[in-house]
Amino acid sequence: MGSYFLEGTPVLEIVIRNPIMNKTFPVEDKVVAVIDTGFEGFLLVPKDIFEKLSFDQLAVDERRLILANGQYIRSVGTYGEVVVPNLGIKFDGFIETIEGAEEIVVGTNLIENLKLVLDYCVRRMEVGACKKPVRR
Repeated sequence: MGSYFLEGTPVLEIVIRNPIMNKTFPVEDKVVAVIDTGFEGFLLVPKDIFEKLSFDQLAVDERRLILANGQYIRSVGTYGEVVVPNLGIKFDGFIETIEGAEEIVVGTNLIENLKLVLDYCVRRMEVGACKKPVRR
């Protein structure tokens, strides 16, 4: 499948890697990540996944995120890799965690590298690689 609507929410199957510590989550298969165009980051993961991947053992940066309600929250993160197995592509980016995160969230910094078509009318979704990488 790779990408689909899960109870009305667009999701993408991915694999998360810490190439420095040679750790992968999940160890086998893929994990479902929510696509959130309101999140400007790359990838947000729950704290337990961040620690399973040993990202907490690397040099981490702190960021201040603003939530939809205007509240600020502190995140910690470092650089890692996201693999989209069904497309055969991978991206490097800032993978972060916040207190209380319960799901994996793909943000616009990752999505900008994909062609994403959402058709809510028929609950159909298309995801593909951009012809050329987006330059910021």
